[in-house]
Amino acid sequence: MATTLRKVQQERRAAAALSAGRIVPKERLAPIAKENELCDLFIRDFNKIVGWTCYPETAGFDILVVHQDGRQIGVEAKLSLNMKVVDQILPSFNDDLYGRPGPDHRLVIVSRITDASEGIVKMLQRFGVSVLSPRQRWGRDGYEYYFPVDLIANEPGCLERMFDWSPAERCYVPPIVSNLPAGVPSPIRLTPWKESAVKIVALMRSQGFVTVKQIALHGMGATRWTQPIGSASAWLSKGASRGQWVETEHMPPFDKQHPELYAMAVEALALSEKNEFSLT
Repeated sequence: MATTLRKVQQERRAAAALSAGRIVPKERLAPIAKENELCDLFIRDFNKIVGWTCYPETAGFDILVVHQDGRQIGVEAKLSLNMKVVDQILPSFNDDLYGRPGPDHRLVIVSRITDASEGIVKMLQRFGVSVLSPRQRWGRDGYEYYFPVDLIANEPGCLERMFDWSPAERCYVPPIVSNLPAGVPSPIRLTPWKESAVKIVALMRSQGFVTVKQIALHGMGATRWTQPIGSASAWLSKGASRGQWVETEHMPPFDKQHPELYAMAVEALALSEKNEFSLT
Protein backbone atom coordinates (compact mmCIF):
# COMPACT_ATOMS: atom_id res chain seq x y z
CA MET A 1 0.00 0.00 0.00
CA ALA A 2 2.80 2.39 0.94
CA THR A 3 4.60 1.67 -2.32
CA THR A 4 1.43 2.44 -4.30
CA LEU A 5 0.96 5.76 -2.49
CA ARG A 6 4.56 6.81 -3.18
CA LYS A 7 4.12 5.98 -6.85
CA VAL A 8 0.93 8.04 -7.02
CA GLN A 9 2.67 10.99 -5.32
CA GLN A 10 5.56 10.84 -7.80
CA GLU A 11 3.16 10.74 -10.74
CA ARG A 12 1.28 13.77 -9.41
CA ARG A 13 4.54 15.69 -8.97
CA ALA A 14 5.65 14.78 -12.47
CA ALA A 15 2.32 15.90 -13.92
CA ALA A 16 2.50 19.20 -12.04
CA ALA A 17 6.05 19.82 -13.27
CA LEU A 18 5.11 19.05 -16.85
CA SER A 19 2.20 21.47 -16.67
CA ALA A 20 4.67 24.16 -15.61
CA GLY A 21 6.82 23.44 -18.67
CA ARG A 22 9.64 21.63 -16.89
CA ILE A 23 11.37 18.43 -17.99
CA VAL A 24 11.21 15.73 -15.34
CA PRO A 25 13.69 12.87 -15.29
CA LYS A 26 12.08 9.45 -15.34
CA GLU A 27 14.74 7.95 -13.09
CA ARG A 28 16.67 9.05 -10.06
CA LEU A 29 20.08 10.68 -10.36
CA ALA A 30 23.17 8.79 -11.41
CA PRO A 31 25.74 8.20 -8.65
CA ILE A 32 28.21 11.02 -8.00
CA ALA A 33 31.26 10.19 -10.08
CA LYS A 34 34.00 12.51 -8.78
CA GLU A 35 35.28 13.49 -5.34
CA ASN A 36 35.40 17.17 -6.27
CA GLU A 37 31.68 17.04 -7.13
CA LEU A 38 31.05 15.53 -3.70
CA CYS A 39 33.07 18.32 -2.07
CA ASP A 40 31.35 21.07 -4.10
CA LEU A 41 27.95 19.75 -3.01
CA PHE A 42 29.00 19.65 0.65
CA ILE A 43 30.48 23.17 0.53
CA ARG A 44 27.38 24.54 -1.18
CA ASP A 45 25.06 23.18 1.50
CA PHE A 46 27.24 23.83 4.56
CA ASN A 47 27.94 27.44 3.58
CA LYS A 48 24.19 28.08 3.74
CA ILE A 49 24.26 27.57 7.51
CA VAL A 50 24.74 30.84 9.37
CA GLY A 51 28.04 31.07 11.22
CA TRP A 52 29.88 28.34 9.31
CA THR A 53 32.47 28.77 6.53
CA CYS A 54 34.10 26.08 4.38
CA TYR A 55 37.80 26.37 3.48
CA PRO A 56 38.76 23.98 0.65
CA GLU A 57 42.09 22.11 0.82
CA THR A 58 43.08 23.55 4.19
CA ALA A 59 45.13 22.17 7.10
CA GLY A 60 45.64 18.85 5.31
CA PHE A 61 41.91 18.18 4.90
CA ASP A 62 39.81 18.22 1.75
CA ILE A 63 37.64 20.78 3.56
CA LEU A 64 38.05 22.59 6.88
CA VAL A 65 34.72 23.92 8.17
CA VAL A 66 35.09 26.76 10.67
CA HIS A 67 32.45 28.32 12.92
CA GLN A 68 32.54 31.97 13.88
CA ASP A 69 33.20 30.95 17.49
CA GLY A 70 36.34 29.04 16.43
CA ARG A 71 35.09 25.45 16.31
CA GLN A 72 36.38 23.38 13.43
CA ILE A 73 35.40 20.25 11.49
CA GLY A 74 38.03 18.47 9.41
CA VAL A 75 36.44 16.76 6.40
CA GLU A 76 37.80 14.06 4.09
CA ALA A 77 35.90 12.97 0.98
CA LYS A 78 35.83 9.61 -0.79
CA LEU A 79 33.52 8.15 -3.38
CA SER A 80 33.75 4.71 -1.80
CA LEU A 81 34.30 4.25 1.91
CA ASN A 82 37.54 2.32 2.38
CA MET A 83 40.51 2.00 4.71
CA LYS A 84 42.44 4.72 2.86
CA VAL A 85 40.05 7.41 4.03
CA VAL A 86 40.22 5.94 7.54
CA ASP A 87 43.98 6.52 7.48
CA GLN A 88 43.49 10.05 6.13
CA ILE A 89 40.90 11.22 8.66
CA LEU A 90 42.48 9.80 11.81
CA PRO A 91 45.41 11.70 13.38
CA SER A 92 48.89 10.20 13.44
CA PHE A 93 50.04 8.44 16.59
CA ASN A 94 52.50 11.21 17.47
CA ASP A 95 50.12 14.12 16.95
CA ASP A 96 49.00 14.16 20.58
CA LEU A 97 52.56 13.69 21.81
CA TYR A 98 53.81 16.73 19.93
CA GLY A 99 50.63 18.77 20.37
CA ARG A 100 50.08 19.20 16.65
CA PRO A 101 47.10 21.32 15.56
CA GLY A 102 43.84 19.58 14.75
CA PRO A 103 40.10 20.24 14.40
CA ASP A 104 37.50 19.83 17.13
CA HIS A 105 35.55 17.31 15.05
CA ARG A 106 36.31 14.92 12.20
CA LEU A 107 33.95 13.95 9.40
CA VAL A 108 34.04 11.70 6.35
CA ILE A 109 31.73 12.41 3.43
CA VAL A 110 31.10 9.59 1.00
CA SER A 111 28.92 9.31 -2.11
CA ARG A 112 26.93 6.44 -0.63
CA ILE A 113 27.00 3.89 2.16
CA THR A 114 26.66 0.30 0.99
CA ASP A 115 26.16 -2.98 2.83
CA ALA A 116 29.87 -3.63 2.40
CA SER A 117 30.88 -0.32 4.00
CA GLU A 118 28.48 -0.26 6.94
CA GLY A 119 31.13 -1.96 9.07
CA ILE A 120 33.64 0.83 8.31
CA VAL A 121 30.99 3.40 9.27
CA LYS A 122 30.51 1.69 12.61
CA MET A 123 34.28 1.52 13.16
CA LEU A 124 34.79 5.22 12.37
CA GLN A 125 31.96 6.19 14.70
CA ARG A 126 33.63 4.17 17.46
CA PHE A 127 36.82 6.11 16.76
CA GLY A 128 34.98 9.44 17.06
CA VAL A 129 34.58 10.17 13.34
CA SER A 130 31.16 10.94 11.87
CA VAL A 131 30.16 9.73 8.38
CA LEU A 132 27.73 11.58 6.12
CA SER A 133 26.44 10.82 2.62
CA PRO A 134 24.24 12.90 0.28
CA ARG A 135 20.56 12.24 -0.18
CA GLN A 136 18.14 12.81 -3.04
CA ARG A 137 15.08 15.00 -2.98
CA TRP A 138 12.56 16.38 -5.40
CA GLY A 139 13.57 19.89 -6.47
CA ARG A 140 12.23 22.45 -8.90
CA ASP A 141 13.86 20.69 -11.84
CA GLY A 142 13.43 17.11 -10.71
CA TYR A 143 15.58 15.06 -8.38
CA GLU A 144 18.67 16.68 -6.88
CA TYR A 145 21.42 15.73 -4.46
CA TYR A 146 21.81 17.49 -1.12
CA PHE A 147 23.75 16.99 2.11
CA PRO A 148 21.70 16.81 5.33
CA VAL A 149 24.23 19.03 7.09
CA ASP A 150 21.60 20.26 9.54
CA LEU A 151 21.96 16.88 11.24
CA ILE A 152 25.36 17.92 12.54
CA ALA A 153 25.45 21.71 12.53
CA ASN A 154 22.06 23.39 12.56
CA GLU A 155 19.66 21.90 15.07
CA PRO A 156 20.28 22.79 18.73
CA GLY A 157 22.67 20.35 20.35
CA CYS A 158 23.42 18.40 17.16
CA LEU A 159 27.07 19.38 16.95
CA GLU A 160 27.62 18.33 20.55
CA ARG A 161 26.84 14.76 19.47
CA MET A 162 29.97 14.75 17.32
CA PHE A 163 32.99 13.51 19.23
CA ASP A 164 35.18 16.37 20.49
CA TRP A 165 38.86 15.64 19.88
CA SER A 166 39.84 18.57 22.15
CA PRO A 167 43.01 19.50 20.23
CA ALA A 168 45.78 21.31 22.07
CA GLU A 169 45.76 23.78 19.19
CA ARG A 170 43.25 24.24 16.40
CA CYS A 171 44.15 24.16 12.71
CA TYR A 172 45.51 27.23 10.98
CA VAL A 173 42.74 29.15 9.20
CA PRO A 174 43.77 31.18 6.11
CA PRO A 175 42.90 34.89 6.01
CA ILE A 176 40.66 34.33 2.97
CA VAL A 177 38.36 31.66 1.58
CA SER A 178 40.07 30.61 -1.64
CA ASN A 179 38.30 29.34 -4.72
CA LEU A 180 40.62 26.35 -4.95
CA PRO A 181 38.91 23.10 -5.93
CA ALA A 182 38.59 20.51 -3.18
CA GLY A 183 38.88 16.77 -3.56
CA VAL A 184 41.11 16.82 -6.66
CA PRO A 185 44.36 14.89 -7.25
CA SER A 186 47.52 16.82 -6.29
CA PRO A 187 45.57 19.80 -4.93
CA ILE A 188 46.97 23.32 -4.59
CA ARG A 189 46.79 24.17 -0.90
CA LEU A 190 46.94 27.52 0.85
CA THR A 191 49.33 26.95 3.76
CA PRO A 192 51.11 29.35 6.14
CA TRP A 193 54.25 28.84 4.02
CA LYS A 194 52.35 29.77 0.86
CA GLU A 195 50.91 32.84 2.59
CA SER A 196 54.42 34.06 3.43
CA ALA A 197 55.63 33.28 -0.10
CA VAL A 198 52.84 35.37 -1.62
CA LYS A 199 53.77 38.29 0.65
CA ILE A 200 57.43 38.05 -0.39
CA VAL A 201 56.51 38.07 -4.10
CA ALA A 202 54.31 41.13 -3.58
CA LEU A 203 57.10 42.92 -1.68
CA MET A 204 59.68 42.03 -4.32
CA ARG A 205 57.56 43.36 -7.16
CA SER A 206 56.71 46.48 -5.20
CA GLN A 207 60.32 47.56 -4.56
CA GLY A 208 61.94 45.78 -7.54
CA PHE A 209 64.00 43.36 -5.46
CA VAL A 210 64.06 41.46 -2.19
CA THR A 211 66.80 40.82 0.36
CA VAL A 212 67.69 37.70 2.33
CA LYS A 213 66.83 39.59 5.51
CA GLN A 214 63.35 40.40 4.23
CA ILE A 215 62.78 36.75 3.35
CA ALA A 216 63.89 35.76 6.86
CA LEU A 217 61.55 38.34 8.42
CA HIS A 218 58.68 36.39 6.85
CA GLY A 219 59.83 33.26 8.68
CA MET A 220 61.36 31.58 5.63
CA GLY A 221 64.82 30.33 4.73
CA ALA A 222 66.41 32.04 1.75
CA THR A 223 68.14 28.92 0.39
CA ARG A 224 65.12 27.68 -1.56
CA TRP A 225 64.73 31.13 -3.11
CA THR A 226 68.34 31.93 -3.99
CA GLN A 227 69.99 28.55 -4.59
CA PRO A 228 69.21 25.67 -7.00
CA ILE A 229 68.08 22.43 -5.38
CA GLY A 230 68.95 19.35 -7.37
CA SER A 231 67.80 19.81 -10.94
CA ALA A 232 65.44 22.65 -9.93
CA SER A 233 66.74 26.14 -10.72
CA ALA A 234 66.80 28.94 -8.19
CA TRP A 235 63.76 31.19 -8.09
CA LEU A 236 65.83 34.38 -7.71
CA SER A 237 69.02 35.74 -9.23
CA LYS A 238 71.42 38.43 -8.04
CA GLY A 239 70.25 41.98 -8.63
CA ALA A 240 72.08 45.14 -9.65
CA SER A 241 73.24 45.95 -6.10
CA ARG A 242 74.90 43.74 -3.52
CA GLY A 243 72.39 41.87 -1.35
CA GLN A 244 69.50 42.36 -3.76
CA TRP A 245 67.72 39.45 -5.41
CA VAL A 246 65.31 39.63 -8.33
CA GLU A 247 62.68 37.32 -9.80
CA THR A 248 63.50 34.80 -12.53
CA GLU A 249 61.34 32.80 -14.93
CA HIS A 250 61.65 29.86 -12.52
CA MET A 251 59.56 31.58 -9.84
CA PRO A 252 56.44 29.46 -9.08
CA PRO A 253 53.19 31.30 -9.93
CA PHE A 254 52.17 31.90 -6.32
CA ASP A 255 50.23 35.01 -7.33
CA LYS A 256 48.17 33.10 -9.91
CA GLN A 257 47.57 30.17 -7.57
CA HIS A 258 46.20 32.50 -4.90
CA PRO A 259 45.10 35.72 -6.64
CA GLU A 260 42.86 36.92 -3.79
CA LEU A 261 45.67 36.64 -1.25
CA TYR A 262 48.13 38.33 -3.62
CA ALA A 263 45.73 41.24 -4.09
CA MET A 264 45.45 41.57 -0.30
CA ALA A 265 49.25 41.60 0.04
CA VAL A 266 49.62 44.30 -2.63
CA GLU A 267 46.93 46.40 -0.96
CA ALA A 268 48.57 45.99 2.47
CA LEU A 269 51.93 47.15 1.06
CA ALA A 270 50.34 50.20 -0.55
CA LEU A 271 48.61 51.08 2.71
CA SER A 272 51.81 50.67 4.76
CA GLU A 273 53.72 52.91 2.33
CA LYS A 274 50.99 55.54 2.53
CA ASN A 275 51.07 55.49 6.34
CA GLU A 276 54.86 55.60 6.38
CA PHE A 277 55.02 58.80 4.34
CA SER A 278 51.95 60.50 5.79
CA LEU A 279 52.45 63.56 8.00
CA THR A 280 51.45 63.28 11.66
